[in-house]
Amino acid sequence: MASFDLKRYLSEFDNVCQKRFGRTYNLKSLEKDFAKLQRADTWLSATHVMALFDPNRTPYARWWAKPHEKDLDKVLKQRRVVLGPWPESKGAQRDLVQRLLEALHSMGLASLALRFVYPEHCGIFSTPVLYLLLIHHTHLVDLYLAFCEELREWRRHFGMQSVAETETALWTFHAVAGSRISAEAAAAQASFDSDIWIQRHRVHNALHPFFSRYGPLELARILAEEDCRLAGKIAGEEFERLLRLKASDCVPTSQVSNQNWMKIAIDFLAQRGRISIGDKTILHRVRIIRNRAVHSTGGLELAEIENMIDDIERICSGWEIRAPAKPGC
Repeated sequence: MASFDLKRYLSEFDNVCQKRFGRTYNLKSLEKDFAKLQRADTWLSATHVMALFDPNRTPYARWWAKPHEKDLDKVLKQRRVVLGPWPESKGAQRDLVQRLLEALHSMGLASLALRFVYPEHCGIFSTPVLYLLLIHHTHLVDLYLAFCEELREWRRHFGMQSVAETETALWTFHAVAGSRISAEAAAAQASFDSDIWIQRHRVHNALHPFFSRYGPLELARILAEEDCRLAGKIAGEEFERLLRLKASDCVPTSQVSNQNWMKIAIDFLAQRGRISIGDKTILHRVRIIRNRAVHSTGGLELAEIENMIDDIERICSGWEIRAPAKPGC
């Protein structure tokens, strides 16, 4: 299956603008005008910002409110926001974006300025592209920097010239795929959806915060309402891990490879007094639900998955740090 062709959508940008706005825009000329702001002896002015809203040069006034020029001029003359040169360290980049955000009071507006001063590093912070990338972050400035970093990954993968062009191409794709119900829109979306590299990146961006923050049982509980079987598999794997840990010095080596080893391990633990008879009954019930989830046999209800997770947490979570084995065990 052919991979997604992002470069194609960069070449479609003018066509989309012509259809939507009745004209095209020479964004390269604006980049040349803003390039002087890469110098350490030049600061951002109201004239620069107003140029971003010139309807003869950009379409951005359709999405962002044009600032009041006199008020903005006063603020920028007081603050003297210097954008150049582009800092190397993440901390310095964060400080730069934070200063610009404080002056302009809008991440969208700040990103417009950065996109034209540093097209190789920055893109416009637009909702459609943010949706496509599935980037998440607690803090707005960090979110924008992560957004630009992800765009750099896409630029490298698809061989684009700059981060700004990558963002423009993605915006154009969104415009084509979401513009109307048509064969063209459906084909565009299908190509995007079937690209494995894209979907792996999107899944990573969406799920990494959960996997880095929550343990297996917490993840299983979060997922239970969405997909009982997947939640049961995750919880079941953690149950199996903890059971192996608890029973490693109790279950005879000859039984470890037995397909019924979990049943054998639970029985051994009960026989040797390392779990109660009541817990033995509960853990066998957990084992049965785990098997149904893993082997896709029979339906699973939300309540029984949640009970399964509760039982593993209550009985097995303390097994992570094992007490010395009892004599004869």
